Amino acid sequence: MGLLTLLQRASLSHLLAFGTTAFIAYWISVYIYRVTLHPLAKFPGPKLAGATFWYESYYDLFPHKLRFLWKIEDLHNQYGPIVRINPLHIHIRDPEYLDDIYASGRRKRNRDEWFFVPPRLVRWDASDQSKLWKAASWEKIDILIDRIAEARKTGENVNLLFAAGALTMDVISAYAFGKDWNKLGEPDWAEEELEGYAKMAQMGPFARQFPWVAKAVIMLLPPKLVTKLSPAAALVPRNRALFKDMIQTAVEEEQNGQLDKSASRSIFQDILQSNLPPSDKTPARLSAEAGLLVMAGTETTARSLAVILFLLLDTPHVLDRVRKELAQHMPRPDSRISLAELEAIPYFSAMITEGVRLSHVVSSRMPRYAPEEELKYKDWTIPAGTSVMQSHYLLHTDPTIFPEPYTFEPQRWIDNPSLRANYFLGFGRGTRVCLGINLANAELYLTVAYICARFDMELFETERGRDVDVVMDSVIGQPSLESKGIGSRSQETDSRTSKLRGCWIVQGFDDRYH
Repeated sequence: MGLLTLLQRASLSHLLAFGTTAFIAYWISVYIYRVTLHPLAKFPGPKLAGATFWYESYYDLFPHKLRFLWKIEDLHNQYGPIVRINPLHIHIRDPEYLDDIYASGRRKRNRDEWFFVPPRLVRWDASDQSKLWKAASWEKIDILIDRIAEARKTGENVNLLFAAGALTMDVISAYAFGKDWNKLGEPDWAEEELEGYAKMAQMGPFARQFPWVAKAVIMLLPPKLVTKLSPAAALVPRNRALFKDMIQTAVEEEQNGQLDKSASRSIFQDILQSNLPPSDKTPARLSAEAGLLVMAGTETTARSLAVILFLLLDTPHVLDRVRKELAQHMPRPDSRISLAELEAIPYFSAMITEGVRLSHVVSSRMPRYAPEEELKYKDWTIPAGTSVMQSHYLLHTDPTIFPEPYTFEPQRWIDNPSLRANYFLGFGRGTRVCLGINLANAELYLTVAYICARFDMELFETERGRDVDVVMDSVIGQPSLESKGIGSRSQETDSRTSKLRGCWIVQGFDDRYH
């Protein structure tokens, strides 16, 4: 009797039972293989983590939320510096091994596609200062300063995160598209975008575990349905349509000879004129690239800027020293000073680095694999092609490298200059260093300098543990969901509480210029 005959005679219940049994047997065999015969089976770590990605999902999705990073820390405390954290990944907690993971030069390292990041099209030329300074122009910083000064007069609250986000969004939009979006001119700054980006980032672990579901929801479903399912996810199709229109306009202007030749070209105008294949120049492909560029260029720098300002206001002796140093180079609060001059001021530069370290804007592990090289770590040989990683957050809070790691202490970078070169991952490492490092530094250095020089501020209803410290890892470090937002009040208020949230509000500030 043939198999076809048996299937024809079998009842639906029998077929379901057979299918279920086969499905269970398959996954049992997969789990057994992963913990016994898999090339990574010999590495330390819990067997359950090596058997299934559901172990990671338990800590990142449900019942916990975005907490797997701290479980990794627990695993290192239990198993040692090298741990298998899921079926495919090895995590190493050893600051001295950074250069092996994030190697450059001839030691090829590739990015793990499992982290849901498409190949880059944008290649920012660090030497192209004209574009950088056009985007991070004095005009935009002056607008921010003027709005803060106006808030002082009216007693309006100033939400530091949203204000910083308006600045960074105007800068990145001008740099990318040749025209800013005037978020600095909007009453609520960039509140909607930053809150949306934060919620989108929280979807990152789900997208890693179920990439086909995430892509289907965002790419295939109608925008109205996406909005009903997730208002945060609705930003993706909405922004993609916006970016597509802007890129299409750039294409048409170029074709019709309407481009202003006297102005620096935008990033996407450069891409359209590059030697990239036509498939990489379609409006759909470029709009997806634009989405990543705008989100990264807005959220990360804005959060770093807001955290630095909070830490300064929360640590008066550091702020006093910064102001004394700035006064030697800025005779008046509105004196112009260049980025190069600010970077050469020792304590101020150390303060920016320390603030970026504590902002943990990239908190997660950044996996890399060596496609052609077996990596050696102590007595362990890691097979070629295996993704290896080290969490930025765990490095930047390592007490053996940074004593009292949660304390805002810029002096540590002056006392030990090797820290910056060897143990600082604020902008990445190796061939995958942050593309916008020069632009981000310009925004951070200049904005912090001019706000510190011109205004006295006080924090209002802001708790560091609730509103600043990172307790969720969605690739971007985020504070507690209980954060309540912050604003500023006029000088007359008696409140002097040192509190804050994932966005921060300042109160009682004086304009030092007047």
